Amino acid sequence: MMDKVNDWGFDFWLHLIIITAFWVSPLFLSWWIILIMTGGYYLQLLIFGDCILSKKQFRTKKRSVTFYWYYGRKLFPELDMMKVRFCADWVFPYIILGVAIITQTIFGYRPLIF
Repeated sequence: MMDKVNDWGFDFWLHLIIITAFWVSPLFLSWWIILIMTGGYYLQLLIFGDCILSKKQFRTKKRSVTFYWYYGRKLFPELDMMKVRFCADWVFPYIILGVAIITQTIFGYRPLIF
């Protein structure tokens, strides 16, 4: 499935920074930019068949490992890979987008980059 992975190397930190930035993006990006970024994520999955950072970090041939699952199972060994992948692909992006839309349109929050 995976070759030996450098758990705390450059790929880990780059992945962590990008994921963290996406989670806090409603604070500094307009919801429509987040929508475009979400579309870019799905385009990446369509073109490359996986997250390109995950492919590089975990050296997998087919879509199997996600950042969330790989590091989450270190805390929760019974973590189900398919459920985590579903959440990473179909729940988390829409939570982030939903928070951005609600806070910016209903509550009038102005992000730093509009």
